[in-house]
This record gives sequence, C-alpha cells and structure tokens, in this order.
Amino acid sequence: MNSYHPLYIQFFQHYHQGEYWEAHEVLEELWQQDRTNDFYHGLIQIAAIMHQLKRGKVRGARKLSETATRYLTPYQPEHEGVSVASILLWLQLCLQRLPEGITILEQTKLEKLGIPICELPEIK
Repeated sequence: MNSYHPLYIQFFQHYHQGEYWEAHEVLEELWQQDRTNDFYHGLIQIAAIMHQLKRGKVRGARKLSETATRYLTPYQPEHEGVSVASILLWLQLCLQRLPEGITILEQTKLEKLGIPICELPEIK
C-alpha cells in the first residue's frame, strides 16, 4: 500500500469534483518543494488543460497539451498509481481535435470536438 503525500491526494479529490484550478494549485504547492518532479508538473498541466477547456481557451489547452506530453512521457506506462499511458493518449486526442490558430471557442462548439474529461484514478 502506497502512502501518498496529502497534497497529492487533495489534487485528485479536487480534480474529481471538477475543481481543476484548485487541483492545479494544491499539486503546484507540492511541486514547489521539488521542481525537478516532471510527473507532478505534468499532472498540474492536466488540471490546467481541463480548466482551460472549461473556459473555452483552445490555444492555452493546446500549448499545455504539448508541454504535458513532454513532462509525462518518461513516466509511462504507469507512475504513482496513475496510468500515464492513458493520459498520453488523451493528450494526443486533444492535440488532434483542438484546432490550431484559434484562441477561444464557445462551449457548444468546443463540446462538438468530443474531448472527454481526462480520466484520472481515485487516489486515497
């Protein structure tokens, strides 16, 4: 049984409640203690992507998808209870479906792109 840092656990709690900004903030607090941890940095960016998508910010979500891919790739297929391989497939989907050269899309148009919520595990 793994014992995870409380901030890591809080990240997943906020994320599953759709509180993407809060998830981003609590994991960033943990990442600040070890800024070489690209795994945490990548997860922070997943929450930020979800936050951007909720607000229709296509360009920001695309940029974050590219950097999150770079941060998370070395940790595949699985790390600290997370299927990194699945996240990388989701990021690839984001990059395929999010149009380039567009800054913001209305939520109805964004929903038509069919980008699901990035699946993350329940970490306790």
